[in-house]
Amino acid sequence: MIVKVKHFIHQANLFNSGTPVLVACSGGVDSMVLCEVLLKLNFKIAIAHCNFQLRGKESIGDALFVEQYALQHNISFHTIAFDTNAYKNEKKISTQMAARALRYEWFEKIRKENNYHKIITAHHLDDQIETILLNMAKGTGINGLTGMQALNQYIARPFLAISKQEIAQFATVNNIQFREDSSNESDDYQRNKIRHHIVPILNEINPNFYSTALEFVDRMNDYALLTQNYIDSIKKKCYSEKKVLANKQDKIVEIKLGFIKSHKAGKTVLFHLIKEFGFNDDTINNILSVKESGKQFFSDAYRLVVDRNSLFILPKNVERENYLVFDKWPTQIQFNNYTIQCAVVPFHELNIKNSSRYAYFDADKIEFPLTIRYAKESDYFYPFGMSKPKSPEKVGKKKLSKYFKDGKFSLIDKENTAVIFSGEKLLWLVNHRIDDRFKVNENTKAVIKLLVVATD
Repeated sequence: MIVKVKHFIHQANLFNSGTPVLVACSGGVDSMVLCEVLLKLNFKIAIAHCNFQLRGKESIGDALFVEQYALQHNISFHTIAFDTNAYKNEKKISTQMAARALRYEWFEKIRKENNYHKIITAHHLDDQIETILLNMAKGTGINGLTGMQALNQYIARPFLAISKQEIAQFATVNNIQFREDSSNESDDYQRNKIRHHIVPILNEINPNFYSTALEFVDRMNDYALLTQNYIDSIKKKCYSEKKVLANKQDKIVEIKLGFIKSHKAGKTVLFHLIKEFGFNDDTINNILSVKESGKQFFSDAYRLVVDRNSLFILPKNVERENYLVFDKWPTQIQFNNYTIQCAVVPFHELNIKNSSRYAYFDADKIEFPLTIRYAKESDYFYPFGMSKPKSPEKVGKKKLSKYFKDGKFSLIDKENTAVIFSGEKLLWLVNHRIDDRFKVNENTKAVIKLLVVATD
């Protein structure tokens, strides 16, 4: 077994013998055998023990046992006691999830403070099998079938190819002392049900079940890699980061829905594209059945909007300015993701650029204060260049709701389009149209020129 573990550590490039590592040790057979094996392989180890205070005197006995072992072997020892039940109730999570969150956060703290190379856990092949079966029972994608990784950032698992039976035999042959955890015998925990009832049946069906499981994990990891490569290639066809929001880190993601719906594996493709944003299978089913534009779905941190032929994903809570007010023309307007340059130009020097990024106004028609904010569908203006069919000399009043509809604005575009007001009148629907009431004509003496230089 020692040779097998040594080979696994080397093959997976988990850690080296030159730098101390931190071993998570409960006092049970798995972690005690792990300590012994690493010592026999001449690794420099320190020990970390968590008392979750869930089993009364038994938990205290575990802590004392592990501490005594560390003293006998002159090993650096770290320990902590958690109020696991209080944390569980506060976070409204299961006992297992609470214990996991508490211990890994503390392990990482100890690792950083002491410059340990890696955090080493005693997860073994039986744990791996239980993890995969649990993931299958709860519904999983390809990544759930890969199980635990031998190396996940600073967490290393050198026993993942070792069965529980091998560990127990090693402990017996080498007379390794350990503590029994009474909770391992209870079927109150999901893992124990799989361990006690399902795995024995699988062993009956396939006497080589453990070696088959190892091969399965390797194959699933290969499939996961192939899947990710394919998803990366698909992203080039249907996935884009549309624009940057106010803090310049959160992006609006656009996914072409037509491509997804036409793909034979569209549901699975969509799962891989949006899983990082916290959306589940139920949401995906609902997205693909939506018929009306503007339908929204929410995860903990993100909002997904179905809009015509696209999906838009953006942060649910974005801090941004609601409006800015000016009592005179600034040289520049910085409004969230908008940067607008402002200048006064004599009429005879005017060189009009035919671009929606530019806007020109008669300076004498401007009233203060100037206000910039986001558009509301109830706003209205007299869009320049859109005269009435029966009265070409007149420009009709138009609500932004109608303008947006005619222009096929997406919900996201509506929410992120700014307007500038002169007094009570809408001056410019930024990056789109000016109001006809402020247009430049032959009587204009001075021109206000605005230029959008950035929208991200």
